[in-house]
Amino acid sequence: MKILCFLFFCLVFTTKASPVAYPLANTTNKVCGWSYWTVYIYNQINNPITVHVESGDDDLGNHTLALNDNQNWSFCQAITVKTLFYAHFYWDSKTAFFDVFDYETSKRYCTKWGFQKPRKCVWLVREDGFYLGEELTPFPEGWTKLHDW
Repeated sequence: MKILCFLFFCLVFTTKASPVAYPLANTTNKVCGWSYWTVYIYNQINNPITVHVESGDDDLGNHTLALNDNQNWSFCQAITVKTLFYAHFYWDSKTAFFDVFDYETSKRYCTKWGFQKPRKCVWLVREDGFYLGEELTPFPEGWTKLHDW
């Protein structure tokens, strides 16, 4: 009986046709059973930068961001908390490559977990490096520098 209940629970909460409604749960094709995330990358450099974001399943392509432009995407975090997105950054002759979303970093620097609460991570790209925070707040309050160019 326990196995049957578990299978029913998995079916209800992981299928697109689920009768259970979550206020935050809809991405275009999925219902999130764990966490719904939006990641933002803001350019705060006067010159344009190019950002290429990927995961094991998705290639979000190249995006050129002018000053104060942003790239953002939303996704359901895997219940196994193994979701990972990484990015290549290009600015003039400088490049950088690192993970822009993983469970450990998000747990420490991004929006804290709350039941059916959308969560977010916000990156600022500046001339001296890359900063992460949970909200778009005036610099430097609430920001942690995690990477250099």
